[in-house]
Amino acid sequence: MATVAQATSTTLSGYNHIDSLLGNLPNWNYVTPGTNTLYYSFSTASNLETGNTSLLSAPQAFTASQAAATRGAMSYISQLTGIKFVETADANLAQVHFANANLAGSGTTGLDSNRIGYSYNGSSVITKFSAASYVYLDNAEWAGMNANLTPGTQGYETLLHELGHMLGLKHSFEGTIKLTSTANDTSHTLMSYTHAGGNHSTFSENDIAALKWLYGGDGLAGNLGVNSTTGARWLAGTAAANTLTGGAANDILEGDGGNDVLNGGAGTDTAFYNGARSAYTVTRTGTGTWNVSGAEGTDALANIELLRFTDVTVTLATGGVTMTAPAAGSAALALPGTETKGAMLARVENVSAAADEIGVQLVGHHEHALKHFDLA
Repeated sequence: MATVAQATSTTLSGYNHIDSLLGNLPNWNYVTPGTNTLYYSFSTASNLETGNTSLLSAPQAFTASQAAATRGAMSYISQLTGIKFVETADANLAQVHFANANLAGSGTTGLDSNRIGYSYNGSSVITKFSAASYVYLDNAEWAGMNANLTPGTQGYETLLHELGHMLGLKHSFEGTIKLTSTANDTSHTLMSYTHAGGNHSTFSENDIAALKWLYGGDGLAGNLGVNSTTGARWLAGTAAANTLTGGAANDILEGDGGNDVLNGGAGTDTAFYNGARSAYTVTRTGTGTWNVSGAEGTDALANIELLRFTDVTVTLATGGVTMTAPAAGSAALALPGTETKGAMLARVENVSAAADEIGVQLVGHHEHALKHFDLA
């Protein structure tokens, strides 16, 4: 079982492009009992958030078109993270809530508010962990923009940014670990306030790497990701040249673009490539070392036992390669179709004692306003 320190802090990767995006709420990976299903709701009939002074009006339900676009975004996130998101009309059953509201600050376009509650025993081991996230879009100054959440619009990119917070990502420029200045724009991460590359309909490369680190592509309580059953990780790089090193478990390493160096370390490790086997050249360079070349660049591999492509998995052997069965779930994602100055705060809101357990609730708000965008 996880300790309080593990469940209320961020598990870092040691890589700036990932760690600069990792927040400490809501930590879905620790929800008990272990499940891979999270429920979301558009209902504002019950289970409303209390005590949020950034809300200047009562939450109002999303329109039918807003809800439809959000369902598409949730499906995309489910494919990316492996988490099963299920819609419910009963807000009391939901962990993720969507609503429109008049948000404080004339430039504020969206807000995500996360809450966690947990109990622990005398050994500081978590015995129960719950989380909730409230995603709001401004319906006052930015009502027109947020009314249209069609992929490719600024409203949809704002929604994705808030969903990034819901999944545990922070702003790239806040906190102790910040993204390098050359990568701090939306072409690298939607958690930036510096806009680049037009309106985005998908998460950018750093966001995807951070989400793979957190959830491993197989969701909550899976074989990969934070608090996984095996301790294995999915380490993904960027379009630049990366050097990635795995740990003792059966990790997945993904260089992405650039000429990367991938070292699996101990365990039975996999190098992942987002293309068919025929698009790559695999060359043995020494005992246990290989080069893999393709459109993404040329990677130097060591301590890698498997190559996973979208159509087949290849087993590396001392003298050659062996084709094995197609990798389950390895197909490329089918993709569906911002804000300003913000602050993240976390405070102890309620503390209560019961027998040998103590229950604590932590609250965090991400407030945003539009900045660095051309609205013409």
